Amino acid sequence: MAKQKINLKVAGKAYSMTIDIEKEEVYRLAERELNANISRLQKTFGESCDIKDCLAISALQFCINNIAISRQNELESDDMKALDKLSQRLDKHLNRLDKSNK
Repeated sequence: MAKQKINLKVAGKAYSMTIDIEKEEVYRLAERELNANISRLQKTFGESCDIKDCLAISALQFCINNIAISRQNELESDDMKALDKLSQRLDKHLNRLDKSNK
């Protein structure tokens, strides 16, 4: 994969990194989402929320969301496995009925 150097600005500080070209959009979206979250927290909590607090709360929120999504995906995966087993049982049953009708 081709690489490129980009600069992201988070909480007023610039960070330079080298990434895969195909992933630039994801990095830019993450930069915007994080900065928007920090701005919301600063507006909500005002002076009592310094930038380190805002970053810590943002990190916690994103981790909570990530865990929730992972758990939801696990449940969906388990549901799909159960449906697959039911489908296999139904196929076996239908095959037996088909053979007995011939």
